[in-house]
Amino acid sequence: MKTPSLIFLLTAGLLLSAPAVEILQVPSPDNTSSLMIDKSGRRDVLQLRSGVKVVRLLYDDIDSLKPYLARAYEVPVTKLEKITLPTYKSAKWLSPTELQIECSSAVGIGDDERDFNFTAVVDNSGKLVSATIAKIAPPPKAGTKSKPATKSKSKKTKRED
Repeated sequence: MKTPSLIFLLTAGLLLSAPAVEILQVPSPDNTSSLMIDKSGRRDVLQLRSGVKVVRLLYDDIDSLKPYLARAYEVPVTKLEKITLPTYKSAKWLSPTELQIECSSAVGIGDDERDFNFTAVVDNSGKLVSATIAKIAPPPKAGTKSKPATKSKSKKTKRED
């Protein structure tokens, strides 16, 4: 009697400790392709599925964003360092063959790391067609002091009773 209940408890414990898998799917208008977004790990995994063909987006070809980043930050492409893997925000199909994806990421420029949002248009083979970069203002540096707010001096008037 103890063995079946022990097996049940062990199985239930393993099932409860398993991480939840969160996969979003954005099907194309003609349902021949779909964007699969796996948000269960540290970084979002974007995959374009077309039949049995699976292409991971913005992973091996993440450096294809560098010309767009160089133009946005007005620096040479050679000054741009590693681009962090993007975090998914939204996606929509522009046509059965073109997908628009909005993400956020960061890039190293010299000693600084700059955050940015981008909108990428990819074709159904996974190739980057175009991208638009939106810079995010960097947070204030810890070493700089901000001016303290000055209180306005108001004149005190005597109340007449």
